[in-house]
Amino acid sequence: MEENCIFCKIVNKEIPSNIVYEDSEVLAFNDINPQAPIHIIVIPKKHISSVIESDGVTIR
Repeated sequence: MEENCIFCKIVNKEIPSNIVYEDSEVLAFNDINPQAPIHIIVIPKKHISSVIESDGVTIR
């Protein structure tokens, strides 16, 4: 976890969110300021500082 990362704080439930899906790898929640009628943000539970740092993305 990064100390100032808002997404890490959401994953750790330090910041409340309206969770719509959660498993061991990702968390999905409704955007607080939606730009569409349905606007869900999906984030990994493991902190990734940059795309270069990631091992790639798997979509199931």
